[in-house]
Amino acid sequence: MGYYVRAFCTNPKVPDLATIQTWLREYKSSAVIDDPNHAVEVAKAGKSRPPILDLATSDWKQVAIVYRVGKLPILAECNRDDGTNECLMREEVGEFVELVEEADRSEVTERVLEHLAATAFVIACQLPSSDIEDDGYNVNGDFLTFFVEHCGGMIQADGEGFYEGDKLVLPLK
Repeated sequence: MGYYVRAFCTNPKVPDLATIQTWLREYKSSAVIDDPNHAVEVAKAGKSRPPILDLATSDWKQVAIVYRVGKLPILAECNRDDGTNECLMREEVGEFVELVEEADRSEVTERVLEHLAATAFVIACQLPSSDIEDDGYNVNGDFLTFFVEHCGGMIQADGEGFYEGDKLVLPLK
């Protein structure tokens, strides 16, 4: 079972992976983007191997965020609005709208609801809660910070709520 942290992004353009990886390096993050299957294989083998994923694409659906040899990677999924009511992104946004609407009405709930309504894509990071260390949480934070700073992202963490920067502004169960 994983723990999810999401970035609800309002910028309609999903960035290419090379841009994200370059920013992570400049940010001094140890995060390395790779193919999910390859990254899990490498983690189970306990040996370092170079990533195999071609980063020159913005048309990505799922990637692995590697942070340490021998540790399972964080799996990051990009769900886009495909224009249909059945798309996963719209379903996910709809579920969070319902949760937020159950909270006491305030300026913060209105801001979060407006942000959710403007969401163009969602980055959902699944952290392997049975095999993660502080470095993994930090790398996940680095990865999602990219989307906050470059894609109009607002962070939501399971069992916590919505964040603006490092501040929890709307607690949710």
